[in-house]
Parts: sequence; structure tokens; C-alpha cells
Amino acid sequence: MGGVKRYEQDYVDSCRARDESQAAMFHSLLVSVRGHDDDDPNGEVANALDSLETEFFNNMLLVLEGYFVHRDPDLEASPGGVLAEVRLLAASLMQNGGAVLPAPAGARHAELGLREGETVRLTASSYRRLSNAFFREIERRYTGRA
Repeated sequence: MGGVKRYEQDYVDSCRARDESQAAMFHSLLVSVRGHDDDDPNGEVANALDSLETEFFNNMLLVLEGYFVHRDPDLEASPGGVLAEVRLLAASLMQNGGAVLPAPAGARHAELGLREGETVRLTASSYRRLSNAFFREIERRYTGRA
């Protein structure tokens, strides 16, 4: 059974908008809470935010993959591109406790450079880099938009 060979641009745009909105909400929370550092002399809130950031953006990665999970892998072009990287990292989070699973032969992790066995711990910055590259590649390969 083949996968989805084409996504409508409106669908991709709406997925990107939701993705950006959720990332912006986290940023707003971060700015709001970090503006009260004097109220957190032991750094407990800062530590909790760091933990929340990783959990939040790891889950955002699962949502990102979920939007396009049925894409035809034959259109991904190479096992080392960002589309395959997101697929592998999502599988690592869901099936391997967050430890990066072995990549197909010849694959390299295009954006994050995580190696087999390393723990997926996304930050706002690393997630944004990954999702931006992912959406660009989805548009290029699955919408016909260059």
C-alpha cells in the first residue's frame, strides 16, 4: 500500500500555523515566568520549565509527524533527509523510550545530528530548526511548491 503522494497547500499551511501557534504559546509562558526570577531564588521554577520544555517539544515532534504520518516514504528521496529524521525521532520517542533508534544504512540525521542511542531532548530552538526544515521539505516534495 502506497502512502499519500500529495498534500494540499491549505492543509500544510494550517498544520504550520498550528505548529507555530503552539510554539509561540510556550514562548509566551517562558517569557512570563522568567520575568519573575526574583520569586524563584532556588531555581525550582526554572528547572521545572527546562523539563517542561523538553517534554513539550518532544510531544510537538510527535504531533508534527502525526500530521503527515501517511506520507509516501518513496518521495522522501533519501534516508538521511529531514523527513526521515522526523520519522525516526518520533518512532524513537514512541517505541524506544526516547533513545534514538538505529537509522537505515547510509542515513545521517540532517538537522539535529543525534546518534543512535542518544536521548531525544528537544528544546524550543532545536525543534524550531527541525520543524522549519520539515515543512520546507514537505512543501517541496508533497505539494509541488518549490
